[in-house]
Amino acid sequence: MPTIRVDLPERGYDVVVGTGSLQRFDRYLHRLADQGRLFVVFDARVYALHGRRLMDHWGSFHPVELTIPVSEKRKTLREVEAIIGFLLEHEVNRKDAVLAVGGGVLSDMVGFAAASVLRGVRWGIVSTTLLGMVDAAIGGKTGVNHLRGKNLIGAFWQPRAVLCDLDFLSTLSERELVAGLGEIIKYAGLMGGETFATLARLLDMGDLLSGCRLTRLVAEAVQFKADIVASDEREGGLRMILNYGHTFGHAIEAVTGYRRLRHGEAVMLGMLAANEMGCLLMPAWRAGLEPHSALIRQILPMVPKTRLDSRQLVDAMALDKKRDLRVGRFVLIRALGEPIIVDSPPDEVIIEACERMIATYQALGA
Repeated sequence: MPTIRVDLPERGYDVVVGTGSLQRFDRYLHRLADQGRLFVVFDARVYALHGRRLMDHWGSFHPVELTIPVSEKRKTLREVEAIIGFLLEHEVNRKDAVLAVGGGVLSDMVGFAAASVLRGVRWGIVSTTLLGMVDAAIGGKTGVNHLRGKNLIGAFWQPRAVLCDLDFLSTLSERELVAGLGEIIKYAGLMGGETFATLARLLDMGDLLSGCRLTRLVAEAVQFKADIVASDEREGGLRMILNYGHTFGHAIEAVTGYRRLRHGEAVMLGMLAANEMGCLLMPAWRAGLEPHSALIRQILPMVPKTRLDSRQLVDAMALDKKRDLRVGRFVLIRALGEPIIVDSPPDEVIIEACERMIATYQALGA
């Protein structure tokens, strides 16, 4: 039942990880709401499953609640404006705090609303998805999508406390769990060692909710990201390695309209393309990359199949380049636990990596 510290000089905070940790999180809520009110924003699907139980548990805080429908397509300024409108309608002030209860899309939006209203109010996260626990809930990246791309509008605004209680995962669909595993596979590639071995054993068991192993994987992923965020809060250097698979993955999400694949599914395909790029650039890396690529291939039969076109993916990445001074920057791994950043690989290598990934996906996808 670890408590992991995101050790930032002025805005450090704790992440509570485990099962049955709701009461353990109460002391953090007392700190959040010690001088003001607690506003709770729920994903509507989470509220239907857990809302009444959570509101009863938090009754002593007299929380004010808002429930909103959440999806990647609704991750827009309009939805953030609705959250801000709710807060202003209830005359929020800087002594109050906002709590996001849901997955990564919700915490991105609520965090951006908290960063924006009154130029910043305190906030916290109760993460209810595997993807949210190991990714969006840690690090203070908040924001929304724009027609020109994913997460182009936002702010760095660190939460004051985060709860990752794995009890919430029992109500997730297998597809949502697989999407969360996409990010854990990323950490396994970046970290290697026992993290990779634990994930491989979990997948071999076929029980994605195996309590001991899954809790360990979540805690190790959170600790890894917390350490990186503590050394590079605003992604000026080291934190970029967390984008492994994401350059390809964001392009996949864009060309499929943010509807057909979950973020974690797209990242898995993106890592497969990144590994193929590594093999094309340095054939000697193939042996070191194969264990990680094999792990991704093991999961692909659980990923819904959709049509992808390599030229469309390259066009989507070209749009992404135009907003980024680090033109053509890709995070790869040379082997397990050995991330590397490659600048401006040849276009033909990018296309070939996409085509190899697509061929594997079409052969193995659901």
